[in-house]
This record gives sequence, structure tokens and C-alpha cells, in this order.
Amino acid sequence: MREKFRQFMAGRYGTDALNQFLSIAAVVLILLSLVTRLGLFSWLGLAALIYCYFRTFSRNISRRTEENYRFYSFQERLMGKWKGVKRRWADRKTYRYYRCPKCRQLLRVPKGRGRIEISCPRCGTQFIKKS
Repeated sequence: MREKFRQFMAGRYGTDALNQFLSIAAVVLILLSLVTRLGLFSWLGLAALIYCYFRTFSRNISRRTEENYRFYSFQERLMGKWKGVKRRWADRKTYRYYRCPKCRQLLRVPKGRGRIEISCPRCGTQFIKKS
């Protein structure tokens, strides 16, 4: 039996991080549909589960790899934003954060220095803000 399954899966994509996320999301959505009694969540959970199995048994490996790469890049952007918010929260007593009016670069300035001239390291724009 194990050998037959191994032969069946030969040349197929299998599981990856996106499949794991989809299966967990499907379980959460189905549980949410049980709690809220909304059919929409059960349909979304079922759709996520079907897509997860579709990806697992797919023979188009390059396409599934590209989808997983896009998932990882989205996850990294999201985690980067979360880490930035966490750092800003931890530094809230000692630093102020401003955006450069020209290039929108986020700049960190020490608090309690009064009105200071801030120089953007990216574009060189200088502006005055209260710290």
C-alpha cells in the first residue's frame, strides 16, 4: 500500500508552507463556521481545503513553487511590518519617528531635544520637527 501511494505521488508537488497555511486556515474557518453558524465560513474553509489538495496533487511543480515563493515574500513583508511596529512600541519612550516629506523614509529621532533639524540619510532633505 505504501509503495502504491509513493508511485502515485511520484512527479507531484506535495506539501509546502502555503499548503500548511491553507490547511490550518481551512480548519480555523470551519471551526469559526460552527461557532458563528454562518455558512460563508464553511464554504471558505472548504474552498481552502480543496485548493490545498489541488496544490498537493498537482504535477505543475514550477507553478506551485512560484506560488509558494510569493507566499513567502508576502509573509516576510508582513513580518517585517510587525517587527517595525513592535520596535516602535518598544522605543516609544526614548525616540520619536517621523517620515521624510520627500521620500517617505521613516526616521528615528531622540525625544526631549526640542525643535531640531532632521536630515534624511536617503535623499538629503532637511526639515524641522519637535522631538
